[in-house]
Amino acid sequence: MSQQSLKQRVEGWGRVIAAEYVRLPRIIHLMCVGSLINRIGSFVMLFLTIYISEELGHGEEFAGYCIGASGVGSVLATLLGGQLADEWGRRKLLLLSLWGGGLMLLIVSQVQSAWPLMAALFFFSLLAEMYRPASAAVVADVSTAESRPAAFSLMFLSFNLGFALAPPIGGWLIARSWDWLFQIDALSTMLFGLVIFLFIPETRPDADASSQDPDQSRPGTTLWQDWKIILGDYDFLLFWLFCLLRNIVFMQAFITLPLFLRKLGFSEQEFGAVICLNGVLIVCLQLPCTTWLQKASWLKIMLWGQLLMAIGFGLTAFAAQMSVLVISISLWTVGEILQAPVKPTLVMTMAPTKMRARYMGLFQMSYAVSIALGAPLGGVILTHFGGAGLWGGSAVLLILAGLALIPLHQRLDRRSSETREQDLLLGSADS
Repeated sequence: MSQQSLKQRVEGWGRVIAAEYVRLPRIIHLMCVGSLINRIGSFVMLFLTIYISEELGHGEEFAGYCIGASGVGSVLATLLGGQLADEWGRRKLLLLSLWGGGLMLLIVSQVQSAWPLMAALFFFSLLAEMYRPASAAVVADVSTAESRPAAFSLMFLSFNLGFALAPPIGGWLIARSWDWLFQIDALSTMLFGLVIFLFIPETRPDADASSQDPDQSRPGTTLWQDWKIILGDYDFLLFWLFCLLRNIVFMQAFITLPLFLRKLGFSEQEFGAVICLNGVLIVCLQLPCTTWLQKASWLKIMLWGQLLMAIGFGLTAFAAQMSVLVISISLWTVGEILQAPVKPTLVMTMAPTKMRARYMGLFQMSYAVSIALGAPLGGVILTHFGGAGLWGGSAVLLILAGLALIPLHQRLDRRSSETREQDLLLGSADS
């Protein structure tokens, strides 16, 4: 193949990829802008274990418990946020969460005593994390079954573009003032709320759509009714278990990895620089990978992603050299890229239209539970069994979790076809 032919082919692929994402609804683009602003300033959680254990002097074990308390708040936030986003509407819940969470973070920055700090982190997470199911429901509300992988991929890219910029900026701020770290994080959260207030309308599906959607015969208007529906959805529960096990390992990259690297002699600035590779790779590869793999089986994509993550996290045990650490982060990042748009798309395949935020809230609760369980568990394993125990065990757990996906394949393919038919019916009714 000549150089000119290769250049033309690459340009053609670029136009195809760009067109797919440009034609997404304007609301999705605005949500991505808001997520980018919010994430650029989200430094605190990344450096929180170091702040609590070293800056405040409370030790590594107590830092793990604080992150666990934050995770408990996130668990309740995803449940409450999903319920309220379906009942109140997406917009009201987003504003409450983003503006309230920003104010609460400023309070956290002023608390230094051990147990009041843990309580403040709990309430911060309770407020700040409620926005997640609502924002994902907005994306699902304004997209179709065909365009959802692209929509969630673009949202994931925006989130991680901010993440690529956040760690080195956070490391720079820490060298000057921990207060600046908290203040700028709070400001970015409130700015996302301003984007919602100025530009995002309410997107919750109209009640009239229920006549076009067979799932609407199940109103799910109370928490108990919702739980009856969800606990009867065995496909979703099995998928949730997979996500929980996977996320327990994934969260170690941002909770125990900083502590592990400190033990190996890496500085906060070096950690901030190398972990931003995760965001850089996502920025470069996320949209092309989603476009190239859109015809592939979701099961193959998920299993390959899981295998790459297992190898990558396993290699972290040998990361005394920067080159090994770079390879490790690169491998589990590519695995994350493969899985990122598939997971929320599968959740929306399983969710009744009027329970989108609740299903998404429960899906995202797997992240919160993984923090609540994974933070103290990772700290204990690192303390008593070292890096070999932590990262070797992480690789085994990822492989075992991947096995939970295999029984879901045919059933979720069938449900995906039903979701596409419902989208066509709703689209015809709207026109």
